Amino acid sequence: MLTRIWNGAIDALSAHHLPDTAEQAADALQQVTRWTWLPALSGVAVAGEHARRAHETVAGGDPE
Repeated sequence: MLTRIWNGAIDALSAHHLPDTAEQAADALQQVTRWTWLPALSGVAVAGEHARRAHETVAGGDPE
């Protein structure tokens, strides 16, 4: 995953087209930030669900 992020950063920095306005640059940065963190946050959500179910099983609760 770090390789993919690194390659994306290199591609972005070596791009021939740069944003024309500060607003376009901010939008591009927002998109990169969103798509970089989304997989990590999804993994946290999945891990949290697994932990909840495991706790219910061990504690004798009724897992869904």
